[in-house]
Amino acid sequence: MKSTVIILVLFHLGGVFPANTCKKVNSCKCELDDGKVINLDPVAKSNGAAFMDVMDSGGVDLYSWNPCKSFSEGSCTNAAVCQTHSGLQYNCGTQDSAAFGYDDTNNVYTITYSADTVSKDNELRTTTLYLYCDQGPDMFQPIGEAVQGTYAMIFKSKYACPREDTGISAGTVLIIIFFSLLAVYLIGGVIFQIFVRKNSGKNAIPNASFWFDFPGLVKDGVFFVIRRGGKKGTYNSI
Repeated sequence: MKSTVIILVLFHLGGVFPANTCKKVNSCKCELDDGKVINLDPVAKSNGAAFMDVMDSGGVDLYSWNPCKSFSEGSCTNAAVCQTHSGLQYNCGTQDSAAFGYDDTNNVYTITYSADTVSKDNELRTTTLYLYCDQGPDMFQPIGEAVQGTYAMIFKSKYACPREDTGISAGTVLIIIFFSLLAVYLIGGVIFQIFVRKNSGKNAIPNASFWFDFPGLVKDGVFFVIRRGGKKGTYNSI
């Protein structure tokens, strides 16, 4: 009976935690449970919007959007999404507010932005961007303002597709730092030995004796580990 109850509880909990979650890394990147990521960074512009003044599907207003980095357009400042209505600009969402989600109806991932300003009806402006995985050219299409202060947009791109993360890992960063410091040490040491101590040839290498002995030390260490690993413990008879 207890096991049946536990199974039923776990079954219901499975509906609470959706399988298609994408954990936010930053305002334009999220990570799926399988380790793949959606990363819109290649789309972003560092100065201005990636898509500027695109007419909505109803032919009413213009919308600008830029992932990752904030932009300003007229009176719309520090925005991720900006609306131009009757010649005036309105902030429809900031980068800091970006929240990743999943739309079960369209089976696509989404980003929802919230503005730090309210609409004329005192409603917090929010924008939902629907991310469609598409291998064709990037396409940004604002749907418009369905409800006062609520906006919808579509973005089709290969960058909206989940893919393996090609970012540099922490281990790789440490290796790069190590070899960079080693190069600085060797180059700086050689310059010091030649121009300050007036040494030449092998003597120009800092701590030359250590570096020449280093391969032998590594070999001795490897053989020592192998020999120790091959030894079996014995007991003296009493």
